Amino acid sequence: MRALVLIAVGLSALSLAACAGRANSVAPVAVSATEYAGLSCEQTNAELRAARERESALTRRQNNAATADAAGVFLVLLPLGSVFGADVSGELAESKGEVNALERAVRINCREEAQAMGLDS
Repeated sequence: MRALVLIAVGLSALSLAACAGRANSVAPVAVSATEYAGLSCEQTNAELRAARERESALTRRQNNAATADAAGVFLVLLPLGSVFGADVSGELAESKGEVNALERAVRINCREEAQAMGLDS
């Protein structure tokens, strides 16, 4: 009987360790703003809007995977979201890094463009 309890506890621990985390627990990957150095202010802002939309979509998918994992572990002791490939934490980390880099690039590119036009002294 004691062996069964130990096995159940071990399986539960493994199931919980494999669960997808919430989107806010995913750290961004470092991305350099210099990748966007050749873009105009307008182009950089457009890229930033698109990157934020991708990040938002991935955030929803990651949170849905975390919810599915929690429900799966509760019901059948398996992180169903992760088992079926719903965990997008790697893609989300890249997307967060891209948004951070684009936010820095917007500050740089728009300031340089304003200086070139003589609008910023």
